[in-house]
Amino acid sequence: MSLQHTPPNKFASDTNIPTSVCLEDDAFILSVRKRKKQPDSDDTQERLSKQLSEQESKITDCITAAVNSALEREMSKVSTLLTEINANVMKLTTDNISINKTLSETNNRLSEMEKYLNFSSDRQDSFESRLKVIEEKNTSTTGLENQIITLENQMSRLEQQARQCNIEIANLPERRGENLISILENLGDVIKQPIRACDIVAVHRVPHADSGNRFPKNVIAKFTNRTLRDNIISAYRSTKGLDSSKLSMSGTPARIYINEHLTLNNKILFRQCREAAKKEGFKYVWVKHGSILVRKSDTSPVSSIRSIADISKIK
Repeated sequence: MSLQHTPPNKFASDTNIPTSVCLEDDAFILSVRKRKKQPDSDDTQERLSKQLSEQESKITDCITAAVNSALEREMSKVSTLLTEINANVMKLTTDNISINKTLSETNNRLSEMEKYLNFSSDRQDSFESRLKVIEEKNTSTTGLENQIITLENQMSRLEQQARQCNIEIANLPERRGENLISILENLGDVIKQPIRACDIVAVHRVPHADSGNRFPKNVIAKFTNRTLRDNIISAYRSTKGLDSSKLSMSGTPARIYINEHLTLNNKILFRQCREAAKKEGFKYVWVKHGSILVRKSDTSPVSSIRSIADISKIK
């Protein structure tokens, strides 16, 4: 029977096996073996066999105890390592839960942001649609405005054309019970352009647009034809310094002005033209056949002013 006196390699690190017992047992086994070479009696052999069996049992117990001790130590190490691993796993699990929670919150925020962006996009689309409608209406309105301006200009021309036989006399002194037809006849004599009662379609005074104006009301006279009207204005301009004294009117002499009868819009435009011409050094601003004309000098070309936009020509 062969006995193994050293433990297997897997327990080679164990140094706590009781050396004295094992050495004593080895010596005993050797002595027994030596004794076997000598013939003994049956009792002796039986006794030796019993002792050998007891020694083998002790050795086996010793080895088993050492192995168990080594296994316990290794198992303790493994258990400690497993505990650490378990703790790390628990920590990783906790971290994973925290990360999942953070990811969930992030996803919720992203979802809210996406909803907000979708809402903003929808609102932008709505604004763009409304803006497009407004722009279309604007375009339509602009077209209507242009049509209105065109119609107003046409009405203004027609209104001015209706006054083509009229003159407007400004600053003619007012008298109670005055006879305007007689005054016009006398005016014709002074400017050397005969005016007969039959040439006058209508004559009357008109109130000022500004109620605070203290000057005499203007006189509007309508003649039978435009040629007579133009001749009267031309004769007036040839007469220098026409005033009320030349018409045999009592009181302080007042300078009298005769012009074409302009519409209110044309009067305003004429005044603006005179102001712009004075500022820019234009020499002539006048009205002919209802049109406002400007000229910077005797050699400059004549420009026609039909609207406020045309005032830019005065520069």
